[in-house]
Parts: sequence; structure tokens; C-alpha cells
Amino acid sequence: MKPYVRWQGFRIAQLGLCIALFLTFAVATLGFSINLLVQPHYPIVNCLARTSFLFSLVGGLLSGSFGGIACLTRLADFRKTAKVVRNRSDASKADTVARWREDYKRLGAWTRRLLTWQLVAFALQVIGLAMALGITYWHRLAPTV
Repeated sequence: MKPYVRWQGFRIAQLGLCIALFLTFAVATLGFSINLLVQPHYPIVNCLARTSFLFSLVGGLLSGSFGGIACLTRLADFRKTAKVVRNRSDASKADTVARWREDYKRLGAWTRRLLTWQLVAFALQVIGLAMALGITYWHRLAPTV
């Protein structure tokens, strides 16, 4: 039983680290994109590049939102789990503990779902930004003949 508990702790820690890591990446990429917007000379002028850039901004906002909500559902999951652990030996609270167990299982499922959405939105953000910058600066990257 001890190895399972140890690995369960590692899994829980890694989930939180993954959410925080991609939340950081999304916010940093969104900050870079917003910095491009506020420059006196806006370099992205091609219609396809602008559309890709817009998708990148939307993807960043969604990724950050999903990551933030995932953090909150994870926190609520931990709080419900702590209540269960604290009260599971009290027979008079058996119905309440069963309800809390259902709550933390539901919150855990939502956290995993939100992480998936966060990663998909982050991928859209990165792909949109890469396309916008690639279209805009292709002439600098293409080999000259």
C-alpha cells in the first residue's frame, strides 16, 4: 500500500505542476502578443496573419481562463477531500461524507477536463502566433537566391 500512496502523491503534485506550467506559458505568450499590439508600428498586416494572430489571442485568453478555473476546481477538490478525511470516522456524518466524496470526484473530473481544454487552447495559441509571425516575417527567413 505504501508505494501506491507515494505514487499517488507524485501524481497529484504533477497535475498541479502541469496546470501551473502551461498557465505560465499561456500568460507569457499572451503578454508577448499584447506587446506586439501596443508597438507604434504594428508589423502584422497580412489578412491571414491577422486572422491567425486573432486566433492566437483568443486561444491565449481561453487557455489562461481554463488554467485558472482548473486551479480553483483543484483547490475545491482538496478542500472537500480534507473534509472527508477529517469526518469519515464520524458515523453521524456518513451521509454528508458520502456527498463530499461525490463532490470531490466530480471536481477531480472537471480539473482533468479543464486541463485538457487548457492544453488544446494553448496549442491553438502557439500555432496561431507561429503562423502570424511566420507569414509576417517569412521574407526574412526565406533563403535569398
